[in-house]
Amino acid sequence: MVLIPCRYPCDYITLGDIAINLHVITVAIPNSSVESKFEETCKRFAYNFEIFLNPTNRYILMDTLKMLIAVFVASTVALAGGVGLLYSDYGSAKSSLSSQSQAEQQSVVLSDAYAHWNYIAIENVSLLQPQYASNATLHWVGGPLSGSYNGVQNITTTWTKFFNLWSSVWFYTVSPPSAQVSGNTAHVTSENQFVLVPVTNSAQVQYLNVSYTLNYMSMGNKWMITSETWHIVGSGFVSYEQQSTQINTVTALAFSHWNNIAIENNTSVMQEYAPNAELHWVNSTLKGYYNGTMNISTVWNKFFGLWSAVWFYAESPPTVNIHGNFGNVSATIQFVVQESANASAYKNINVSYSISYVNMGFDPSTGLDNYQIVGEVFNVIGISPLPH
Repeated sequence: MVLIPCRYPCDYITLGDIAINLHVITVAIPNSSVESKFEETCKRFAYNFEIFLNPTNRYILMDTLKMLIAVFVASTVALAGGVGLLYSDYGSAKSSLSSQSQAEQQSVVLSDAYAHWNYIAIENVSLLQPQYASNATLHWVGGPLSGSYNGVQNITTTWTKFFNLWSSVWFYTVSPPSAQVSGNTAHVTSENQFVLVPVTNSAQVQYLNVSYTLNYMSMGNKWMITSETWHIVGSGFVSYEQQSTQINTVTALAFSHWNNIAIENNTSVMQEYAPNAELHWVNSTLKGYYNGTMNISTVWNKFFGLWSAVWFYAESPPTVNIHGNFGNVSATIQFVVQESANASAYKNINVSYSISYVNMGFDPSTGLDNYQIVGEVFNVIGISPLPH
């Protein structure tokens, strides 16, 4: 604050519309260095004010004073405008940096997602493990590994099971993945296709279509997976020709199974089962669940003991579905049987049949895939005497 005493004997003087206290001139200036310079100027002005305070010089003094005030006001306005412009530029720069940072983080998250899928393709659990937060969750939807797995240990165990099924894995994204970053969280979605070669059959190539979701959280300047969803939305063989071959193979195996039943050859029938297979017999005197080849063999021997002869036919073409290494055959089969106790008695046995197969691997000796029965349903829907 500058206080400038005035030696003129009157109280104040009026110059146009400006009234000036002649005892003291008070000017408020915030900066000390500017204050010093302005004080010197004001003192000179006060001295000149006393010298020129006469009728002759009054108009000159009024013009001088107005000029000083105008310069002061203009400087103040310019300073305020400069500060406002500075803050405006700062806000724009901050907004630009924020957008740039978000775009950079999206790139980082996408890079981590691609690395994750690549580690799956090269089947490397050691590289996958550090990408997960300690409390991460893997949601697996579709296929034999379906379930939710919590914690890094359970997740890596699941990936190990998956890798044990396939000798080779490739992937690509059907369309560019989408990444969104919000603060310290991020979200990636993608439609991926994985192409795989089974461990059990190097001559076969399959695919899995997976709807993928990865949720990330920034932890210690690193993006960590907190939640992952592997949703299988489609599967099959890479070529239609290969799938057609598998369908024909499974269809032939089903007819061979029914034929072995018709000729009542228990040895041939039992060679078609996997060791842990299950037979579900519905209705009739043999109804029940039979697990393992020993129990299944016992049931077929009982069935064969009832009839001296058996014939069969499919009432319509069987329905065959192939999904990866799994095959299923559904059909309505009619067996015509001759009773062992009465050679002149014949019966029709109508059966709703279902057989589940698993491809156990390529058999070089036959040049075909080795499918075995893992599940069978023999559902008797009708028994009637055959008219003479």
